[in-house]
Amino acid sequence: MGRLVVILLLLLSFPLSAVADQRQDRLKRRWLRDKPPITSISVKGCDYFSQAEIVKRMYSRKRSIWATLKGDRRTRIQRESLGRDTLEIKYLYLVNGFLGVRVQEAIEVVTDDSSAHVVVTIHEGRRYVYGATRITGSFEERLRGEFHNVGGDFKSGEKVNLLDLRRAVFDMKTVLANEGYPYGSVNFVLDTSDGDTICPITFEVTSDSLVHFGDVTITGVERYPRYTVTRESRIRSGDVYRRKTIIDSQRRLLESGYFSTARITRADTVSDRLYPGFVLRVRERKPMYATFTTGAGQSATRDLEWDFSTGFGKRNFLGSRRYDLSAQLKFGVGGGRGLLEHAYRIRYTEPWFLGTRMPLMLSARYEPGVKDPELNYRIESWSLSASTTRNFGQEYKTNLGLEYEAVRIFGVPFDEAALLKDEEGISVRRKIYFIFRRDSRDHIFVPRRGSLADFAGEYCGGFLGGDDHFSKFEANWSSYQPMWPGWISATRFKVGWANAFGASDRVPLDDRFYLGGANTVRGFKVNTLGPMLPDGTLEKANFIALFNQEFRWQTFQVFQFLPVLKDVLGVWPLWQSVFFDMGNGYRKAADISFRNLAYSYGTGVQIVSPAGPIRIDYARRIKTETIDFDSYWHFTILYAF
Repeated sequence: MGRLVVILLLLLSFPLSAVADQRQDRLKRRWLRDKPPITSISVKGCDYFSQAEIVKRMYSRKRSIWATLKGDRRTRIQRESLGRDTLEIKYLYLVNGFLGVRVQEAIEVVTDDSSAHVVVTIHEGRRYVYGATRITGSFEERLRGEFHNVGGDFKSGEKVNLLDLRRAVFDMKTVLANEGYPYGSVNFVLDTSDGDTICPITFEVTSDSLVHFGDVTITGVERYPRYTVTRESRIRSGDVYRRKTIIDSQRRLLESGYFSTARITRADTVSDRLYPGFVLRVRERKPMYATFTTGAGQSATRDLEWDFSTGFGKRNFLGSRRYDLSAQLKFGVGGGRGLLEHAYRIRYTEPWFLGTRMPLMLSARYEPGVKDPELNYRIESWSLSASTTRNFGQEYKTNLGLEYEAVRIFGVPFDEAALLKDEEGISVRRKIYFIFRRDSRDHIFVPRRGSLADFAGEYCGGFLGGDDHFSKFEANWSSYQPMWPGWISATRFKVGWANAFGASDRVPLDDRFYLGGANTVRGFKVNTLGPMLPDGTLEKANFIALFNQEFRWQTFQVFQFLPVLKDVLGVWPLWQSVFFDMGNGYRKAADISFRNLAYSYGTGVQIVSPAGPIRIDYARRIKTETIDFDSYWHFTILYAF
């Protein structure tokens, strides 16, 4: 009888307890949907890493005033919180040799204020290090060296990193794909069977059969000659298959300017796996185009000027050659109304000069001039130029050009024309110039890695003739690298020098150097830093030396507190920077010394818009023997370098 009573009580209590559990689950799910704030995080089972290191790696963040100001959504429980935390912690362990790590995470309710407590439990397992590396399988022996170059980074005794091993597998497959073996396979084996923490690595490589490009079908070419595709594509039927050939062909097609998209895919039907066919699909840009722009500005002599420019061009002139016509007009508004300047240009482009992928641009520019209303003279000028560009890979680029200019003055006697040219600063310049650039930056607006190197030279006058005779050179090197999570170090060195020769005793003012301003040495007004004349006026420099060091990081997002701008500007991240600038301009190289350099430091904020960073900097000068203390605000777009 007693046993029957106990059974009846259990049967009655079971549905009640089940209902209570279901109710608790519903309450917790509703609580999680409200995204409760995280007030505490605890980590258990971590011996190799400290609890602070684990918490710093996690996606979840403990609530704080600073995190709230930044608008960090990770301070509240999100749908992805648990999964992201587990991935981040596993990543930390897997790249440090813990191959069997297990992570468990739970969220507990803090009953006092309904906030959340995150609990992480880690089972680290054993930590493994690399042993000897072997490469086995069936492949051409000539490829063994390239495979060892990839696998040679795994030195005995270093901690095992699964991500590096998988990256090595991908790189080895890339070697196979670039040598004609796209069907090849690569696997790695870590030998942990003997219970030792030292793991020998074996890469098993199978190259399969050598593959060649089959027939290439081109689609989408209607308004341009077919050779605009074939000469840019590097895929040739019968050549050994190489993945880099496909990637390079797509890049060259887009750079040609005739196509908006270019895709290369395998044909739907493959009759011969060793000679697969490919389809090259392009989307053409319109052959004829027109442009029109206008805008207002201010000059040193007029409060308001209005510019107009218009142009017309054709991309399939005489086959694939291009030409464009443009006109530029400037009007004065208010005082001094009327036409101030007008210029006209025609440009012709030969995309493959001398049968080489080296575009040649021929340009002619004509400025009729506008008669001076008071002195009744008009200055007419015209110029011819030729330039060519050559790319070497994706990082290197060179430019070479020649310019020829002529000027005539109407309305004054011949013997007065030379005097007028001196008074107006008019000179005829004929020059040869070249530019070399190496650009490995990962982003043109906010680079995080890579570098930019420029070297430019200019030879003016001499055997070319003209009024001015000088040479000019500039060298610039900028480097970008991550310092610690979220921080970028940006460094720049720049030098420049200009030297007159022959009949010229000095370099023209317009071709000398100025420093100072938002893009060189901050803390000075733009173009106000350089050698001084005895009367205290600024003289442009023949030599410059410049150094900049800047640290940049993403800071708190203020737009989340502005109801009107929250949706519009919320996607534009806010960055901050601190910087140190050093440099000056000099008459001669012997004047360059640390004693007469200008120094400044400061901080700034940047709104990173789709058009580039919008920047506000505050800089303070450092007092020296020749420069007084001062401070200055700068407002501009794009980073200084």
